[in-house]
Amino acid sequence: VSLLHRFDYLSTKKTDMRFVAVSSLCLFFVNTIQAQDFPGLRTSNYAGVTNVFFNPANIADSRHRWDFTLFNISTSIGNNQASFKLQDIGRTLDADSIKNKIFSGNAGSSSGFASAVVQGPSVFFNLNKKSALAITSRARVMTNIIDIDGKLAEQLVDEINDNTGFPYRISSTNNMVVNANAWTEFGLSYAREIYTAGNHYLKGGITFKYLAGAANASVNIDNLNGTLGLDAPSNEAYLTNAKGRIGLNFGGINTDNFEAADLLEFESSGLGADIGFVYEYRPGTNEMRRDLNKYKFKVGIALLDVGSVKYDRDVSRSGSYSINIGATQRFYLSALTDAGIDNFKDTLNKYPQFFAPDANMPLASYNASLPTTLQLNVDYHFHKGLYVNLATQLALTNSRTKASNSQYYSSIAITPRFENKTIGVYIPLTYNSLTNITAGAAFRLGPLFIGSGSILSAALGSSKQADIIFGLHFGSLQKSK
Repeated sequence: VSLLHRFDYLSTKKTDMRFVAVSSLCLFFVNTIQAQDFPGLRTSNYAGVTNVFFNPANIADSRHRWDFTLFNISTSIGNNQASFKLQDIGRTLDADSIKNKIFSGNAGSSSGFASAVVQGPSVFFNLNKKSALAITSRARVMTNIIDIDGKLAEQLVDEINDNTGFPYRISSTNNMVVNANAWTEFGLSYAREIYTAGNHYLKGGITFKYLAGAANASVNIDNLNGTLGLDAPSNEAYLTNAKGRIGLNFGGINTDNFEAADLLEFESSGLGADIGFVYEYRPGTNEMRRDLNKYKFKVGIALLDVGSVKYDRDVSRSGSYSINIGATQRFYLSALTDAGIDNFKDTLNKYPQFFAPDANMPLASYNASLPTTLQLNVDYHFHKGLYVNLATQLALTNSRTKASNSQYYSSIAITPRFENKTIGVYIPLTYNSLTNITAGAAFRLGPLFIGSGSILSAALGSSKQADIIFGLHFGSLQKSK
């Protein structure tokens, strides 16, 4: 909850560092949800080194001889409650507006997913006709909001805007979770041709990643049953007749004072990997023409983001408590609103009559898993520059069962596109269980690309997702002979 307050600061923070300025813009948009990073562009045969993040096998037999990325950014916003319209986008994408939509008093159970990816300097090059190598860097920030009661969250985030609906009964059997992860990764990728015979072609690739963790924070409230009341004279909400459990877990730098430059603070470390394979059916093509897409259809499968970051648990901020507030007692939620998330433990310790700490001390260290996914996509080549791509994403980590883990949402996307060496037009249509159906558009012109996975939905009506991708890369395409 406290992180949402920080976006106001991040969006106006001034700095002389170009990278930090770009990252700050990226983090401003992290109040959000997305189905997949880089919608539209991820299907392209001309994305260069960026393709390695979607399937490390992609760089083998690439349309580029070599490619260098200066920067790429993919970030998005939304959840199951918020909606955005294109004509109101300037007013909608400020932090206060987002907080009001996500945590409105009548929102019910709110869930969301936030992600921002900044790909730093990265390069790939062919070792020979059958293999390629890539060296990559990127910084990532992710936030999950799972099953937060909207009425409770409203009181924790901001002052009361609507004093109706009190008393309000909270009866939750789920684990409410808010978490945030920030880390930088450095990757070494290798891909090569595995098998070719007649019309059949198979390639594979693997990426080994060094993970530098900057921050991990999570708050989970389990089986909360209680009543929210309103103190009319002071216009303050309080919790009464309540039982449940609350857990706090922190590692790395303080999130209350988090700045974009802190992504380069390597507080913790870990190892990760991606692995993938691509099969292509190539009927009657000239294998010597490396500048051409020779397949009629191809099928790719990849296991991405395997691994974890090991953090030293900050015991000054971490702990777990049993909640026991009597029917005649009141705990005013303003105590937490004013404290900041890094000071939640100090605040709870001031009220031992309501919050009893567990006797067992938490372990000195813990692992925060990467948001592991299984990716499967089929790409069909109709004629010349016309293609259609069907991609599925299966999430393999769950924040509800382990609050410190980040997770993606499972999704399916269909992307018709037209592309050649110079230009590309992509129309991603995506469905996931959180934001339902979104439609977007992306464009590539030489080394530049820009797009959004939800702009068409927002223009034609409204969308529960708002996102943007853009970037710049340089490379040398394969020769025609």
